Amino acid sequence: MAFFNLLLDLVALVLGLSVLGIGSGGPVHKAGTLLGNLKPAESRRQRSWKPLMALAALLLLRPLLYAPLAEVLGTVPEWSPTPASVPFRPDFFVRLLAFSCLSFLWTLILFLAWMLALSALSRACREPATWGRFFHETLGPLARLPVVVALLIPTIAAGLVWFVGRWPLSGLGVLPPVQNLDQLAQQSLLVAAGIWLSVRWLLTGLLVLRMVNTYVYLGAHPFWDFIHQVGGVLLVPLRWLPLQIGKLDFSPLLMAAFILAVGWGYERGLVELYLRLRP
Repeated sequence: MAFFNLLLDLVALVLGLSVLGIGSGGPVHKAGTLLGNLKPAESRRQRSWKPLMALAALLLLRPLLYAPLAEVLGTVPEWSPTPASVPFRPDFFVRLLAFSCLSFLWTLILFLAWMLALSALSRACREPATWGRFFHETLGPLARLPVVVALLIPTIAAGLVWFVGRWPLSGLGVLPPVQNLDQLAQQSLLVAAGIWLSVRWLLTGLLVLRMVNTYVYLGAHPFWDFIHQVGGVLLVPLRWLPLQIGKLDFSPLLMAAFILAVGWGYERGLVELYLRLRP
């Protein structure tokens, strides 16, 4: 169920990004070139209603698949914003529709967190201007904000989703009724803090790819140059340690293990605090 829902969320994410126009601006090319003669981005924006209709259809129709899948797989749809876990019983369409919209919204916030984290790391690369242009085209004005302010955006969004969404979910019988606003505010802060836990997998993946690219030639594509530069930024705290033996550099593995260990401890701490706050 979780894997199936993730695939649908990724499809919805692509449609949602098209609706928002993220990445549709494209780089500016000189006149007279092949790329410069192509139609400008405005023509794509005029057709933004098509991905909007497709997104609405996906969010409205996929709840119809959850009930039969729950019977076949023996599981129910579950929204899992760290440190909480919210199962949705598939006996009412309205509940499944709420899960469909909520799951997509959460995926969008996670994507924003990942992109802003990459944008922040790219500012410390040896060629920040090159990657800065990419993130400006992808994130728009968000990429020009100070790092601290930019990283607060998904944090605040995650907390608001829990704080605001808790009321309708209580009305649908998914969660117990809200009885204490202070407790709800504290839960929202924990959920807001947990949004960054998913970034540990992003950072670990970057370090693993950097290590592979160090010993295996995978071409001169800009993607691999970006992986190498961003991975180097993550390894800066370990430069003082003698982790290189001959041609082998163990610093990416050590940093990846450190990130996963810190993430595990951080997650356990959030879960313990959340359990104490549950009604």
